[in-house]
Amino acid sequence: MTTLLIAAPILLSLTLLFSGLAKLGARQGTEDAMTSLRIPLRSFHRSVASVLPVVEIVLALAVWIPFVPLQVMTSVVIALLMFTYLVIIARAMSWEETVECSCFGTLASPTVSRTTLVRNIVLSVLGVLGVIAAGSGLMTHTLVRQPLALLGLGTVLILAVLVTALAIGGTTPEADETAPAADGSRSPRGARSTGGAAASAQFTDSEDVDGLPEEDELLDYERDRIPAGVLQRSDGSLMTLRQLASHRAALLVFVSEGCGPCERVLDQMPRWIEDLSPFLQVKAVLSRPVDQLRERTTGRVGEHALHDVQFSAREALGGRGAPSAVLLGADGLLAGGPVSGGSTVIEFVDEIWDQLQQAQAEGELPVAEG
Repeated sequence: MTTLLIAAPILLSLTLLFSGLAKLGARQGTEDAMTSLRIPLRSFHRSVASVLPVVEIVLALAVWIPFVPLQVMTSVVIALLMFTYLVIIARAMSWEETVECSCFGTLASPTVSRTTLVRNIVLSVLGVLGVIAAGSGLMTHTLVRQPLALLGLGTVLILAVLVTALAIGGTTPEADETAPAADGSRSPRGARSTGGAAASAQFTDSEDVDGLPEEDELLDYERDRIPAGVLQRSDGSLMTLRQLASHRAALLVFVSEGCGPCERVLDQMPRWIEDLSPFLQVKAVLSRPVDQLRERTTGRVGEHALHDVQFSAREALGGRGAPSAVLLGADGLLAGGPVSGGSTVIEFVDEIWDQLQQAQAEGELPVAEG
């Protein structure tokens, strides 16, 4: 029993230390996770995401200061934090859509599942044992009287964690070296060429636009034919991707309500709709029927929402989850993307806007009327 009591704060300290260090370099991911988990007071998410990793690291270290009252207070705070995480995860498990939490930064699978719930139950139990260990004076006694035994137990637990992680194949899925990265480290399918393609693809094949790039000048972007995906309008009628872009280029932004990175992208939609609509269609494509969208979502996308039934359109286009984006040309060919990841999608659309502005400045596109 004594070994279990002293092992509990060691495991919690390791967990908090690794978690805090992982979050230090992933503040945006933590902020997105809070949005995905529907943590209230969204205006404070950025501040909390900045402070939380520091708090976790301080708690992980402070609990080992050999002063019983301080250890008890720190252990109680750690236990409360573990129970708070447990309640948040249990609440997220009751929702229909899959939620990504990034509770431990980049060191664990982001998808909330039963495994996540079990993990947090175990951590909460360890939190209670940690309070008992601190309150009984066992932690202070072991630190002062048996430091080598404590060091040995800590080393064994660290090795056990590392061996377990290696045995299950690491803490994160192995990335496909040929696939585009969701964090924007690569530009999938030649996304660098979207500007020229966006400038030319907004016109139909029959129009002659002098000064625009020829197809072989679109850098290394391979302009494949638009696949036969299907989208649903707000009135329930269906249309193919080719029909949507048959007369005008279309920017499709695939998002899911409640997903942290998707909410960041949705926040940009009003600006994109206003800026890009003179040149091309801007559509928010969601996983839920348009008439079932939240009021906040409707307020940002207005009449520019479409429903991707069973994710058929996104899969046909090669999108890798949400958020993702792709530009369809009015000539029946893909003009940019697909790209995946919140930051990557925002950069992708901003690049389209910059290239369109450049094309206007150089006289390659007519100036849009206000």
